Amino acid sequence: WTAMLRLLARSLASCPAQLAMPKSAQLIPACMPSLQGPGSSLLTGSMWHQLYPGHGHQACRSKYSYAFKRAANTPGLVFWKPRTPGLRHKITIDYKALGIYTGPPDHRLAFREPKSGGRNEHGRITCRGRGGGIDKVLRTVDFKQRDVTMGPGMVERVELDPNRSAFLALVRYNQANALGQPQEVLRYHIAPHGLRIGDTIEVGSQAAIKPGNRLALKDLPLGVTIHNIELVPGRGGEVARAAGMGATIQFKEERFAVIKMPSGEVRRMDLECYATVGSVSNSQHKLTIMGKAGVNRNRGRRPKVRGVAMNPIDHPHGGNTSGGRPSCSPWGVYSKGQRTRLRNKWTNQFIITRVGDVPITKFVQAKKWRAAAEIQRKAASGATMPVKRTGPASQLLGPQPPAWGAVLKVSKKTSATGSG
Repeated sequence: WTAMLRLLARSLASCPAQLAMPKSAQLIPACMPSLQGPGSSLLTGSMWHQLYPGHGHQACRSKYSYAFKRAANTPGLVFWKPRTPGLRHKITIDYKALGIYTGPPDHRLAFREPKSGGRNEHGRITCRGRGGGIDKVLRTVDFKQRDVTMGPGMVERVELDPNRSAFLALVRYNQANALGQPQEVLRYHIAPHGLRIGDTIEVGSQAAIKPGNRLALKDLPLGVTIHNIELVPGRGGEVARAAGMGATIQFKEERFAVIKMPSGEVRRMDLECYATVGSVSNSQHKLTIMGKAGVNRNRGRRPKVRGVAMNPIDHPHGGNTSGGRPSCSPWGVYSKGQRTRLRNKWTNQFIITRVGDVPITKFVQAKKWRAAAEIQRKAASGATMPVKRTGPASQLLGPQPPAWGAVLKVSKKTSATGSG
């Protein structure tokens, strides 16, 4: 090995610097233990930079060298080399390039969640396909973020939370304690897109309109993108909290603000509800691919058996034949196209347009709309329509039946005459 490497080093030193690196040199184990003695000229990784100053290749593959970045308009993503079937289609987020902290959380704002295996307090399975996986460490996230007395906070870091798609921001506040002395308070918030380490976050009507600041809907201008929106004032953000989500304020009324949700639904929200400016971070989460089923197993997701592979007693789709009825759950609940929202739900008064630009009045009065459409269709086709009866109630009800007493008297008389 020593003689061969010495010969290779001399031949490379005599070649011009513009010469491409030979393929055989890529396999040189530069990280192997040194074999040369004093004064030896064994080729190492540091000598590559001396021979090729502008060359960025290393002679030894590192632990993470199977991940490479595609030279396309996809910054922040890692496309893995297909060294194994599980890596062939795997795409992950490049957290290091984005400056995202991937270490353990702050112990004061985290706790372990015990595994349930999808079972309730009685030991019965209430959620299928759950079990195993890595132990979960949940972070305590402040979704309310309404305490104005804490003043502005500074972003310590933007970190990865394995339990949600969005990134979290660890914010440090300086709040006065009971003795009036400044006290450090840490909070986890959903990180908006564009938030960086060292940025300040403010809460209240005096805060500037910039990503991360939280204000009431009455203090936000029209057309601004918001997330982590409250449905009820003081209850904390409940809407638009996933990665890349954001809602838009369209116009304002006397008591409500009309907001277009990420799903396309348009609804009214109280002007006293708080919202955070900007869209949620990690918008590239939808482009990631796990690559293999083992990733889901690490998350505590177990495989599910298809209904057509079961017996008829276990599933409506079970048996020798496939299909025969629309897709449904083991309990017969339709899974495709079945309406699950109540048509007379009290929150319909806050919704203007449902998903797909369907007016809420059309959704509530769907049966009447379908009946009217059927009448119009039959009228256009020339079919005979049933005549609607009009007039006094006595005529509409038809002939009145005889009283039961009179019927019984007549029956007795006829029976008496027959017997005589």
